[in-house]
Amino acid sequence: MATSFALVVLAELPGEIGRVIPLAEGAQVFGRTEGADIRLRSDTVSRRHARITVEEGRVTIEDVASTSGTFVNDELLRASQEILPGARIRIGQIVLELVRAEDGVPRR
Repeated sequence: MATSFALVVLAELPGEIGRVIPLAEGAQVFGRTEGADIRLRSDTVSRRHARITVEEGRVTIEDVASTSGTFVNDELLRASQEILPGARIRIGQIVLELVRAEDGVPRR
């Protein structure tokens, strides 16, 4: 059974609460511009805000010089950090939760 990861939108994006964002293997940049791999349409998100990397069953996150910072479990991210399922990530005012997705089905 293949294990992958996804993010679930918990707060701030009207109409998108509960949206599941699958995370592909490799690095993905989150930001508000069309050039971002994962676009988060909010004025509270920087053009290029954070990078999440999935590699060999591990997930890491780093801030990419955003204006407002990236938070993991309410702590300001100061360097690249591994995150585990259940972690709450705040990008701008958008809150996401990392979940395990087995065979494409998110599991909390």
